[in-house]
Amino acid sequence: MSEAEGRAAPRQRLGRRLGLEPYYVVAERGGGRLRLESRPEANRGPGLGILGVGVAMLLVGAVVVVSGALAGSAGGGFAVTAVSAVIGGLLAGLGFQRAAGGYAVVTTRNTIVADGAAQSITFIQTNRVAGERTQALPFPRIDGLRLRRRPLAVGRLLRRVRPIVALELLAGPEVWVVDSAEDAEALRPAAEGLSEALGMGLG
Repeated sequence: MSEAEGRAAPRQRLGRRLGLEPYYVVAERGGGRLRLESRPEANRGPGLGILGVGVAMLLVGAVVVVSGALAGSAGGGFAVTAVSAVIGGLLAGLGFQRAAGGYAVVTTRNTIVADGAAQSITFIQTNRVAGERTQALPFPRIDGLRLRRRPLAVGRLLRRVRPIVALELLAGPEVWVVDSAEDAEALRPAAEGLSEALGMGLG
């Protein structure tokens, strides 16, 4: 492994989220330390949507199984019952996975801690399904801090492109997204707090 490869920054796995409104709020700032917490309501809407789809699939799967059983007992034969059971079981299995995923999103909390004493930024993600996951980015790996305009596709059926501003950390060839918003002023508290903790100017 070359020296450059050994010093290469890891790719961001946690906390990366783009949106029109800030995802995080400043929970602690000062003394070379910044703590950002995800807004409690930020994951509720998307999570409930996924959970609703999963529950609907579970119900449809149950209806298919029951309907097949009734049709079989009414003279439709074993084949009808078997096929209905297979289809209903697949729908129910997919529905359960979807519902579990939605519940995980609803209960997800993300935290970013920039600690000058530890010389590291830690991304923490917790939920009631997968528990806690962490990823750290050491200060020496960080080459820059910037606010950058970028496009974001929004909407479900009718997709539109909206301009947003992203607060980003530059770590070699990798770009770590801290937060984003349509209005750059909404990111100022987090941007200034990170700048202070890192001892680095905002580009």
